[in-house]
Amino acid sequence: MAAKSDIDTLVILVVADEQLSELTHKLVAGKFYFTRVESGGGFLQRPSASLLLGIPGKRLEELLNLVRSCCKRRLTYIPARVDPLIPLGQPVMIEAEVGGAVIFTFEVERFEQF
Repeated sequence: MAAKSDIDTLVILVVADEQLSELTHKLVAGKFYFTRVESGGGFLQRPSASLLLGIPGKRLEELLNLVRSCCKRRLTYIPARVDPLIPLGQPVMIEAEVGGAVIFTFEVERFEQF
């Protein structure tokens, strides 16, 4: 773990649930420690997790490269919501982009650990 005085950046990663396992294993292997907060929602109502990381700013690019390697966007088909009064033999499917990650970074003014 980084020395207390080295932590000057807070990173919030919002990651799709299906990519979370690979990412968290690589984070731990890279000595990036995090707090996991369950989250979800968005247009597709898919489960996701938010990871909170306090890191030295000089390691930010290393972290971003690791996230890029694990969290790729992909296209999939999901059932469209249609009027239930319309009789259809099979559900109407629409193409949607899933996966990837959203990353927020904040400058840390003060960090203390007890």
